[in-house]
This record gives sequence, C-alpha cells and structure tokens, in this order.
Amino acid sequence: MSENYSRGQYQPQSRTRTAPPHLRAEAARRQPSGRGSSPQRRKPSNGGSGGGRGITLIALLVIAVIVGGGVWMWLNRTVYVSVNGQSAEVKIDSGLTDILSVSGVSPKPGNLVSVGGNVLEEGGGTAFTVKVNGDELTEGEIGSFRAKGNEAISFGDGTDVTESSHEEERESQPKLEPASSVGAVTFVSQYGKTGRQKFTVGDISGEAIEGEVIEPVQNVKIESVNVRPENGRKVVALTFDDGPSKYTQRYLDILSKYGARATFFCLGSQIPGNEGLVQAIKNQGSQVASHTQNHEQLTLLDPDALRSEVTQTFSAISSAGGGDTTVLRPPYGALDTSTWAASGGTFSASIIWNLDSLDWELPGVDTIVENCTLGVTSGSIILMHDGGGNRDQDVEALPRIIETLQGQGYELVTINELLATDSRIPESVASGNATIPEGHVWASEVVE
Repeated sequence: MSENYSRGQYQPQSRTRTAPPHLRAEAARRQPSGRGSSPQRRKPSNGGSGGGRGITLIALLVIAVIVGGGVWMWLNRTVYVSVNGQSAEVKIDSGLTDILSVSGVSPKPGNLVSVGGNVLEEGGGTAFTVKVNGDELTEGEIGSFRAKGNEAISFGDGTDVTESSHEEERESQPKLEPASSVGAVTFVSQYGKTGRQKFTVGDISGEAIEGEVIEPVQNVKIESVNVRPENGRKVVALTFDDGPSKYTQRYLDILSKYGARATFFCLGSQIPGNEGLVQAIKNQGSQVASHTQNHEQLTLLDPDALRSEVTQTFSAISSAGGGDTTVLRPPYGALDTSTWAASGGTFSASIIWNLDSLDWELPGVDTIVENCTLGVTSGSIILMHDGGGNRDQDVEALPRIIETLQGQGYELVTINELLATDSRIPESVASGNATIPEGHVWASEVVE
C-alpha cells in the first residue's frame, strides 16, 4: 500500500490497454496527413476545376479554326497577271494551263508530223507556246511554272511535234542514171554496186530519211553516142535485120567477095531451122546479134515479157553456134530509160542506125544505094534487111553500096569492131558480150 502513495498524494495505478495490430493499422490509415486539428475534405469527382479545362479546349479549337482559315485564305488568294496584254485575276500558284483556261485566249495547237514532215495528226503537237516577262519557256519550264502575281504572260500557237523515231542501217540500192544525149549506140558504161547508209525511221509512219553514208552506192550509168572512130580510121558498119532468111547466104557471099563484114540482127523466132545460117554468119567473119524473139516493141512490154524477148534470142543464137552476145537492136528502134531499168541488165548495148536504106519501102535499087551512101561518115551505121519480105532489091544494091563505100576509102566492119574504135565505149561492151560483173548489181529505179 505504501507503494501507491507518494508525497502525500494518491495516485491510482493506470491500466492502459493496447489495441490489436489490425485496429492500429486502420487507425493510422484514417489519421489526417496534415497538421492541425481540422479534418481534410475530399475533392468532388465532377465539377470544380474540370469545367475550366473544357473552356480552355474550346478556346483552343476556336483559335485553330481562325488561324487555319486565315492560312487557307492566304494559300487560295488571287493575284493579277497580264495575259496577252489583258489583266486577268487568277488563283495564286496557278499553272499555265489553268491561266489559259480563264484568259479567253485560244492558241492553235501544232500538229504531229512524220520524220519526213507529213502531218500525221492535226492538233497532235504542243498546245501552245508561251513567254513570261519576255522569255520563251521550255517544255519543262511550262510544266513547272506557277503564278505569283504581276507576271506578263504571252501565249502563242503551238508548235509541230515530230514523231518518235529510231535509226537503222540499210543497204542502199543503186539507181539508173539515164543517158544525157541520144546517139545510135546506147550502152552500159557503169554497173551498179550496193551501198550501206544510216536511215532515220519514223515509229508511226515508217518513213525512212537518209542519213550518214557508211559505204557509198554506185549507180548504173547509161551513155549514148554516135561512134567517132579514132586515129583517122574510116570505118562503116552495114547491118541487116529480121533474118536469118533465104537471102542471108546471098548477102554473105557478096560480103566475102569484097572482103567486107557486117552485123546480122536476127530474130529468135527465125533461128529454128536456120541454125546453119547463123553459123555461116559467124564463119564468114560477120557478127550475129539480137533483134529480139518476136519483133515486139520493147517499150510496151512488162518487165517479165521484156526480159523473155531478150534472153530467148541470146540463148537461141548461142545454141545455134552464133556465139555469145548481149547486143541487140530494139524493134522500131524503140528503147527508153524505163525499158533499160526493167531489163534487169540482160543486154549491154542497144544499136540503132544513123543511115536508113528504107529498103522496106521497096523504093528501087538506085534509091537504096543513094540512101546508104549519101551523107555517110566514118562511124556511120547503115540499116538494111535480110528478112521480113522481098529483098531482091537489096541483093542487087549491096554490091554497088560496098563498091561506093570502099571507093571512098571506108572499111566495112562489124558493130563490135566499130565500137572498138571509140575509146569512150568500154572494151567489155565492144566485145559484144558484156554482162553484170561479179559483185555488181542492176538498178530497177531511175534517178529522178
């Protein structure tokens, strides 16, 4: 008892109970974190500062709309430009096509043309040309141009555009160069050779335009002359057409008597059955040449018929023993440049005449003699006939003709011998059997 009293005071013993742990933890959780005795209020979940945040968002949206609208208006504003001298209001950064559409200007477009300059499509070229502030714009500059304002724009008509093309290397075929004069002897002075050349070829049109020459082409050349014997020789050629016939051997006998030679232009159709006469002409020292197969006018024939008329007779002469020849006399003396081109190079020389006996008219022996001797000069070619009708007058006139000419100092020779006296005529032609040389070709087109 004495333990519970001190200094005269009574102090009862305190019995404090300790709360269980889970209750102490709950109490600590609920204890306010701040200092002071006032309990802390919770913030409401809706209302208060949440309303202010919404107002702010709306304000930002309004500002964005205003700013965006201003930017859009700036980007889509209009400016003024001058179009062909007239003021025009256009959208900023407008291209030239848009400017043209609002300007009222209507330039004419160019055309699409071939590599040869022919119109392939009207309006298929450039739509227009244009200058800006006096400077012509290129195609690329036209596409990239954007108006900023105050430009002076001038539209003009469009230009032609050439089709796309590619380059090819081709053979160039020779053409035939016709004779520049007309004489009794027309011959091939040069055979052709192919060349190689670059061409520009249109992808649409297929037209080919000549370009760089890689290897030059060599044309076929035809020349025509009256024979001019050189070295002072006096030579004349007697010629007989339309045989062989029953008169041919009589002519040969007369020629042999006078030591003269002549040329017989035989018809191929007359050779069968007269092969011996063809051989006799050659054996006498005279010359056998062609007067075609059927005496048809060569200038009226198509190319196939023409070549047949020529080659059949050459073959017939050769087969009959008359020798190989590429010399002919065209019926009626008719032979033009187109006929030469169509011949395929089957003959090398065409022989007509510059003195005509007119024996086919049966004018009388005296007239025939005069026609063959008056006006004769060295190099003359005299036309007579050994076939095609009655030739009795020729048989009687021939000795007198030979005597007269020999009396004037003339030598009577074959066509081959006559051609050999003129150096303008190639030796191959004078041989009477010139053909297209190896590595050479003929021409089917004539030089324009």
